[in-house]
Amino acid sequence: MNREFKLWFLKLVVNVPMRVLDRFLSERTATFPQTLIMESMFKRMFQAYHLEVSQGVFKEIGKFEGDGNFLRMLNVSRKLLLAIGEDDRYYREWIGLLILLASQEYADWLKKVTPAEIKFWCRAQWYVSPNCLSDEALSQVKDKLAPDALAYYLHILSRPKPFS
Repeated sequence: MNREFKLWFLKLVVNVPMRVLDRFLSERTATFPQTLIMESMFKRMFQAYHLEVSQGVFKEIGKFEGDGNFLRMLNVSRKLLLAIGEDDRYYREWIGLLILLASQEYADWLKKVTPAEIKFWCRAQWYVSPNCLSDEALSQVKDKLAPDALAYYLHILSRPKPFS
């Protein structure tokens, strides 16, 4: 099978159930620390998504309202994790572990990533590069530029609103 067909088929297998699940899964309220943190993370992801849509990111491919399939996948993920985290102590522990490990792994990666690696990953994934900065200058602002290597500008869009 060619790559395009595999991608189309994978999207079909994911998108159809997401449409059904998004419609039928009920909303829940976060009450535990793990689910409150997770809910806050998802709110910031939705904020970034809506800001990206408002900037016209999807207009170039005719999707003026954004990528509905991706939005549903985010929403279903949020609903499922929230429901299972609220109802099952064991799964709630795993959500907590995911939060802790992600935070620790990012902190560890940030300590060891070199300016050259940040430049490489920005250029390789997003076709932009902080090459105009020397390695010494980049080292001084590494914590500010390193998120670009992981999420390009989406981390800027997800920053908490200053007046909310």
